Amino acid sequence: MGRGSGDDGRVPPERASLRELIDAGFSSLHGDLVRYLGAIAGADAAEDIASQVWLEVVGRESAFRGDETALRRLAFATARRRALDHRRRWWRRAVTLHPPGDRALERAAPDEPYDVGRDRALDRIARLPRSQAEVVLLRVMAGFSAEEVAQLTGRTPGAVRVLQHRALRRLADDMRRDPEPDDRM
Repeated sequence: MGRGSGDDGRVPPERASLRELIDAGFSSLHGDLVRYLGAIAGADAAEDIASQVWLEVVGRESAFRGDETALRRLAFATARRRALDHRRRWWRRAVTLHPPGDRALERAAPDEPYDVGRDRALDRIARLPRSQAEVVLLRVMAGFSAEEVAQLTGRTPGAVRVLQHRALRRLADDMRRDPEPDDRM
């Protein structure tokens, strides 16, 4: 068996434990999860929800079987469920209105180097309808196929492709109407 033989120094998927996979891919996967959750549940709750996601993922260690892709799928499926739970809880509690611009004070400082392009893209994606934004984030940021996104969101693969097409067309129209200023000096 050439595939998964371990000749490349990695642990073969059939023998990799969940902890080994998390150790190997936590930093990149965590950043993607936080960005996804920030767009879906709000930037102010993203880190808290991500920590709940990791607790749930680690708690499934005894039942987990798979490779890096299965870990990614498990993490994003869990993140989606947690974000939906967060939104439901948000609607149940009283809403406090803040003056315009006040939310900027609630945002945590980024741990990563500031990436203006990524932030602008996420801002544009956040303006899309929720279903379109979720599909674009899962397809582009999480790297899932249309079939995997369909399974995660309870849609058909065709519906996922249609949502993605509409979202990308809307983003392109938005960029034509409101082009980004050139930041080069």
